[in-house]
Amino acid sequence: MADFKFEPMRSMIFVDCECEDYRPKLMRWLYKTHIPDSISQFEPYVTKYAFYPTFPIPPEGERFGYARMQLTEHHWLVSDLDPRLEIKALAEVFPMDVLVWQGNIPASALGAGQMEAEGDVGNAARKSDNAEGKPFVFDFLPMWWEKDIKGKGRTIDDGANYRFHMAIGFPDGVDKAEGEKWLFEKAIPVFEAAPECTRILASHVKNDINGSKMDWELELWFEHQSGWYKVMVEDAKAIEKPDWAQQDAFPFLKPYHNVCSGAIADYTPANNLQNYRGYICTR
Repeated sequence: MADFKFEPMRSMIFVDCECEDYRPKLMRWLYKTHIPDSISQFEPYVTKYAFYPTFPIPPEGERFGYARMQLTEHHWLVSDLDPRLEIKALAEVFPMDVLVWQGNIPASALGAGQMEAEGDVGNAARKSDNAEGKPFVFDFLPMWWEKDIKGKGRTIDDGANYRFHMAIGFPDGVDKAEGEKWLFEKAIPVFEAAPECTRILASHVKNDINGSKMDWELELWFEHQSGWYKVMVEDAKAIEKPDWAQQDAFPFLKPYHNVCSGAIADYTPANNLQNYRGYICTR
């Protein structure tokens, strides 16, 4: 691997579940098939691979593009999109059904069996951009948070954390500097001033890795869902609506396209490289 670019970074995938009938199927594929499939492919160059189940969707969570299944986190040593990594002894098992369960394509577009694609079938599936579905949001970030805005010094003994992770992408045609000015001068100060919000962190999205349309990812921590609602819905009514708004209320962006989110705990039993033991069914 000496000729590969050493580039530590992390990534976040927002996994939605289009309807509750799909949840058992999606969970079975993720834990029975996808975890071992993934580990067998990227274990040499990934140091963390974890699933964070999202808490139940909060009131008005749909307009934040809330992922109703989980957030998936990787820590990479090299770019997963390097073309040399497309040569796999075994292709990834990624049936079209998964994209339907996640809402990336409508059920009417459901194909039979494996996707037809050269190279990494999983990456090919993730590039699906069906006009009737939701984009597959797969964001690469710097390994470490870039902005420590509020709550520095907080420890695990300071209480439970309802960690609201949110990715935002400014609409096409919006000047990035203008969008960032609004985000950090109009929106963030409202959250920073709220006592219910205990922690704020932010990093830019590395769009050059896979062409993600997102620009920033944020984590805003609360004690519980009620604290989230008070700040992100009620207090957010004071945030100035930008000229480029795609909806009338904060976050003013198109759900699942320009904003995706999910609230997670600070612990998960699905830290897969460390504790995955296979798909052992309960009896």
